[in-house]
Amino acid sequence: MIRITKNTGFTVMEVMVSIIILTLSLLLLLNMAMIALEGNDWSNKATASTQLLQEKLEDLRNDYNMSSGVDTVNNIERHWQITKEASHLKRIDITASWRNRRGDILQNAITAYVRTDSI
Repeated sequence: MIRITKNTGFTVMEVMVSIIILTLSLLLLLNMAMIALEGNDWSNKATASTQLLQEKLEDLRNDYNMSSGVDTVNNIERHWQITKEASHLKRIDITASWRNRRGDILQNAITAYVRTDSI
């Protein structure tokens, strides 16, 4: 009776190659997760700044004594500038700025024209 045995298994080289491939794949997934987190943070701040811009515009439209100014809400700084364009027309420029996780300053802006008095 002849016994035939097969050596089935993995060599050390095959195991090392599979570990390297797995490590590179996990590093790429980690990079993608960090990019997704940064994009999510930008999206949240951009949405919040847009809401704050609209809120300030509504406040200024209802204020007869409009004046330029600056304030900060939820780490988002708003600057607004009021300029007289014509006898019954004012221009409102509002800019919201914030810092992202890397420290970059990002901005969002809105411009509107408001009629001040009846003609």
